[in-house]
Order: sequence, then structure tokens, then C-alpha cells
Amino acid sequence: MKATEILAFAAGAAAAVGVTLLFTTEKGKEIRTNVSKRMTKEEIDRIIEKLKSKRCAAPTEEEVEMDDLLDDMAEEDVQA
Repeated sequence: MKATEILAFAAGAAAAVGVTLLFTTEKGKEIRTNVSKRMTKEEIDRIIEKLKSKRCAAPTEEEVEMDDLLDDMAEEDVQA
């Protein structure tokens, strides 16, 4: 299993837990109320946009594989 697959799984699991907590429990209602008291819709939208831009800037699986390949080749050169 690749590191990117494990990371993607963990991120998906965390998102699922967050959504479940926010929308299906009494605690979720309390969290939504507290957030809405402290932040405006515009502030929340800015945070979401910031997270989206960070996700777009994250390396793709192909880039990670290429980096791993280059690292392996560099290690072989050092050992030789």
C-alpha cells in the first residue's frame, strides 16, 4: 500500500467523522451553533477556499512516485 493511499484513506475517514459529528448528533448542533456565533459565513467560505487551494497545490500520486524513484536512484548512487 502506498503512502498516498494511506494518507487519502485517513483524510477521507477524518472527513467522514467530521461530517457525521456535525450533522447527526446533538454535539454537532452545538458545534455548528458555536461556530456560527464566532465566524461569519464569509470567514468560513475563506477558510474553505484556502483548504481547496492547499489541496490543489498538493503533489499528485504520479509526482510522489517520481520523487520516490529519484530518491531510490540517488540512494543507489551513494551506495555504489
